[in-house]
Amino acid sequence: MTTVLFADRDGSSLAPLSDVTVPALFPIRSAPALERTLEALVSSGIRTALCVVGPRAGEVERRFGKGIRWGIALEYVRREESESPGDVLRRLEQRLDGETLVVRGDVGTEGAISGFVSAVESRTEPVVAAVASGDRARPLGLWRIEPQALKKVELPREPADPGWALAKDHVPLALDVEAKPLDSLAAFWRADRGAEASAVSPRATVGPRARLKGGTSVAEEAVVLDGAELSGVTVLPRTVVPSGVKLADAVVTQNRVVDPETGAVTRLTDLLPSAAGRAPAPGVGSRLAALVLLVLSIPLWPIALVWSAIANAGHPTRPYRFAGWSPGGRREVRTFRFETGIPLFRDLPLLLALLSGTLALGGVAPLAPEEEAALSEPWGKVRLEAPPGLLARSRMVSPPAAPPEVARVVDAFDARRGLPGLVPLGLSTLFSARAFSAPKAWNPDQLPDQG
Repeated sequence: MTTVLFADRDGSSLAPLSDVTVPALFPIRSAPALERTLEALVSSGIRTALCVVGPRAGEVERRFGKGIRWGIALEYVRREESESPGDVLRRLEQRLDGETLVVRGDVGTEGAISGFVSAVESRTEPVVAAVASGDRARPLGLWRIEPQALKKVELPREPADPGWALAKDHVPLALDVEAKPLDSLAAFWRADRGAEASAVSPRATVGPRARLKGGTSVAEEAVVLDGAELSGVTVLPRTVVPSGVKLADAVVTQNRVVDPETGAVTRLTDLLPSAAGRAPAPGVGSRLAALVLLVLSIPLWPIALVWSAIANAGHPTRPYRFAGWSPGGRREVRTFRFETGIPLFRDLPLLLALLSGTLALGGVAPLAPEEEAALSEPWGKVRLEAPPGLLARSRMVSPPAAPPEVARVVDAFDARRGLPGLVPLGLSTLFSARAFSAPKAWNPDQLPDQG
């Protein structure tokens, strides 16, 4: 029997969340829906699958690789824009060995897989479809197809469409499960909320003084900072929830806060505190700190120079420009950085800007002058209320794969709330792997016990 795993939904019924994340990667109790499906397949004794992916195939392939981490061998098949699931199966017919198990891995009904795989062994009908015992009219996204039925079989793709129903030649197999396909924002949010206990991905970061309650779920590559309070909130990947934010019964992705029942969209930055006034000038303390740090860093400069020269074929530095502080506002500062992926070495020259007073010890992340000038949204311009700083929370906590908007959100909250805890955070970062190595990309083909 060959397993064909579909993960090609575009998720139009899940907009606006599907604009940033494909349904296969929507978190169910902090892990992607497709990962839950893979775990269920492996538990049912299935070790290989053809995985059908759609127009945004790269997102799925990068996340799941060859399936080694889950003990299943995945081979990807690209679905053409005009192809139906039945068209894909017919194109793959020569690669299908006997019976075909079709599993839709992006609808959140993985809890039915084990029961279906066991129960279907004794069935002989051409097409058998799993249904919940309480709702025999709607499929669960699981089918067993005999070879002779492939010529004309058609399967639905989107649970929100009227076509998500059993065809005349589909024989229902009722399973005693409580499973509802992810056919709306509300259905997704309820599935992710699950029990009242919170769920946090091992690849997420939650501050020790953040409060998670009421079934909150924090997905991988997401950060919840100290002082945030979340109740019944789903935090999607590559999102940072700033300190002081209080949310309930919502889905958060980057700067969007989505009401799962109505689909209404607001922004995290709508929760910004009132303006704190004019940006404070970098004080004498910043310059004294710069002098001390510069003296302490002297042994590192030749190491950074040689390291960068070796890594970049004799070109150890590159020009660097940023919008620095001046008494009248921002002004362009020209300096350089070492050409290396090691943050500590790369940013050593910024100590010179700190010593000159154009950079504060703590503040918002420095931006190129044209980037800062291009900020058109009022919330983006809030960063002008704080000086650019060597230590910027957004640079130390934002997930490496997050879009620039996420760091800008953190900067906006820091500009309005002040900059407490930046020095301890900077020291902890200095003595962590983050200071001495480039961000390590997720490797889906690395076994879990290898880190």
